[in-house]
Amino acid sequence: MLTEDLPHPGSRKKRFVLLFENLQSVHLFKDVGQVPFQLYKHYGYDAEIVCHRSTEKFLYVDDVLHGLKITVVDEHPYRYLMHNARDIDVLMLMHISTRSAYRGVLYKMLNPKGCLYVKADLTGNQVTYGQWVDQDIFTHVKRVLLRNKLIKAVDVVSFETQDAFLGADIVPVEKRLLLPNGFDPDFIDAYAVQHKNFEEKENLILLVARHGDDVKNTELMLDALEIMGDTGDWNVWFVGPMTSEFERRRDAFLLSNPRLREKVAFTGQIDDKRELFELYNRAKILCLTSRRESWGMVCVEAMAFGCVPVMTAVSSAEDITQNGQTGFIVNSYEPKDWASNLKQICENPERLWTHSKSCQELILHQWSWDMLLRPLVKRFEGPNL
Repeated sequence: MLTEDLPHPGSRKKRFVLLFENLQSVHLFKDVGQVPFQLYKHYGYDAEIVCHRSTEKFLYVDDVLHGLKITVVDEHPYRYLMHNARDIDVLMLMHISTRSAYRGVLYKMLNPKGCLYVKADLTGNQVTYGQWVDQDIFTHVKRVLLRNKLIKAVDVVSFETQDAFLGADIVPVEKRLLLPNGFDPDFIDAYAVQHKNFEEKENLILLVARHGDDVKNTELMLDALEIMGDTGDWNVWFVGPMTSEFERRRDAFLLSNPRLREKVAFTGQIDDKRELFELYNRAKILCLTSRRESWGMVCVEAMAFGCVPVMTAVSSAEDITQNGQTGFIVNSYEPKDWASNLKQICENPERLWTHSKSCQELILHQWSWDMLLRPLVKRFEGPNL
């Protein structure tokens, strides 16, 4: 903990609650788990995630994420708020939505002095909730009214990307906050990963995703590899679970491209965080072929180990790559364009070395969670609290 950020001796710890019913272990290293945990770790908040009962066993909480509370409840969230809102200093909700509107307005009615925080988690550059899409007039009017009530009630709305922050005109600027998703450098020591210099890394390209998911679009890489034909001394690893359809696609790919069987591997799901971190540490490139992403936490984790992201032009791409200083953006979903770009990147080790160093410095010195959360904590410490 940073002792300068802890509450004064004898003061009551402020209670921070995130309502997130369908919590899974995979969420704990994403923003869902990390915002509460880092507020506990660095700023002394009594932080907890309130979720519904499930068969999920929350890995990592007792060791690496020690101090983060997970409260399992059977009651409806509205009933939970009725019983607890007055004791919650900061309530966090995810997304500008109907659900957030009802819960946020109820919380502020029950606890006007409490702080309501909404993490927008947008996949684009506009808040589309309450705008006319394919809705009947009743649904549209209801959503506009709910949106306006939520925006009036909320104290802080954070946005991950510059485009989303600037495009959120319906949220008053004084309530907006630019807050990228970060990484905790202490995790590197917690998992005893010894940082490799760029020269020690392997010519290894990773794709970490649920392969076969339409959004993740990792089939694009299979098509690009077929066009490339020969990856030279580079290997490509597909890390993560696969749909049955993707498994069939994988089998057909390996059958049609026997020359790539020794170069392309499919590891399946890796739940061990240390094992995943070691892969980032070994690899030089992480490819993200997604059709859309609100952020792309896998990129940030990889960058902490000097693994350079090569991304499609999703909403977070310019922020994550710092407009081309810490990674590469491929403005195309065409396999031939990916094949061409990857070939050029792999054949330019000097540029890769520069990007590897820059992305690691960005994550460890500017996008560490404790630094990113300081402006948010200042908002929490306003006159209402």
